Amino acid sequence: MKGLMAAVVAICAFIAPAHAQDADFYRGKTLNFYVGYEVGGAYDLYARTIGKFLGRHIPGNPQVVLSNMPGASTMVLGNFLARVAPRDGTAIGAVNSALIFDPLFAGPASKAQFKGPEMTMISNAMSAAAVLFAWKTSGVETLEDLKSKDLLIGAMTKTGDTYVLPAALKRILSLDRLRIVTGYPGTREAVLALERGEIMGRVWDMEGIRSTRPQWLQDASIRLIAQLAPQKSPEVPASVPLARDYIQNEEDRKALDVISMTTLIARPYIAPPGLPAERVEILRRAFMATFADPDFLDAMQKAQANVTPMDGAAMQKAVQDAYGLPEKTIQRIRDILAE
Repeated sequence: MKGLMAAVVAICAFIAPAHAQDADFYRGKTLNFYVGYEVGGAYDLYARTIGKFLGRHIPGNPQVVLSNMPGASTMVLGNFLARVAPRDGTAIGAVNSALIFDPLFAGPASKAQFKGPEMTMISNAMSAAAVLFAWKTSGVETLEDLKSKDLLIGAMTKTGDTYVLPAALKRILSLDRLRIVTGYPGTREAVLALERGEIMGRVWDMEGIRSTRPQWLQDASIRLIAQLAPQKSPEVPASVPLARDYIQNEEDRKALDVISMTTLIARPYIAPPGLPAERVEILRRAFMATFADPDFLDAMQKAQANVTPMDGAAMQKAVQDAYGLPEKTIQRIRDILAE
């Protein structure tokens, strides 16, 4: 599969022995790995596959126990990690990437009990090729069609990327006929709503489509309208345009690029603030070793799931850089995403 061998080469440099003084911390312990969605979606698939192999790469080989803690596009889990979970390295979580940036995007309106840079960035499994697509019977084939035709799309909550990305596109390009309905608990429910005709499209990544509903691509059940990312991905057909190319105003293009950072850090794994540095390093190296594990890669290939990892230190810097943007840019982002 594309990216798998490249991932191995890219991450081998990060794999090294853990600090001796903390090497035995995990022996006999349980590492609680929380997933912020219900069972069955792409976030759950990635986390469960990682969890099968992660323990073998942590000194002391702890038991890794997966638990689902759904709610508010992983806001429930994010606040749990920030305020309740132990800060000793025994709790990690798979969250929506937009959650990390929600305090930046929403400002005082955010319900997050943390700011992104405060959380411990452990690793990221992939960069997503997010696309806006419409069901074949919608009559919508291009962004231009949305000036004259309605398209009702589904999202989970207003803090997740399935809402944030299309909302930004709608407001920047004045696509009033693009309507977003929230309230779907997870991917499974949104997919069923599409197939029942309750909604006519959504924003999803190509990896999720291929692993969950590959037949949609095979039988042309959906029309790929635009890619929502700072640059084109090889996972998306070349004929699908970048949404940013439709934007004339440079400040708005910059704003959309920042909002689209959620596609670059698409499967983030985070931990509470204030972890001991040695355990942060152990967890980061364990994730990168897992991403290079042939057994893990074989399982992901069978699931048709892409792996393009980012190490935790690079994630931490990307999040800090975003929160450190000029106030003018941050305010423009908030204005775009405001009700």
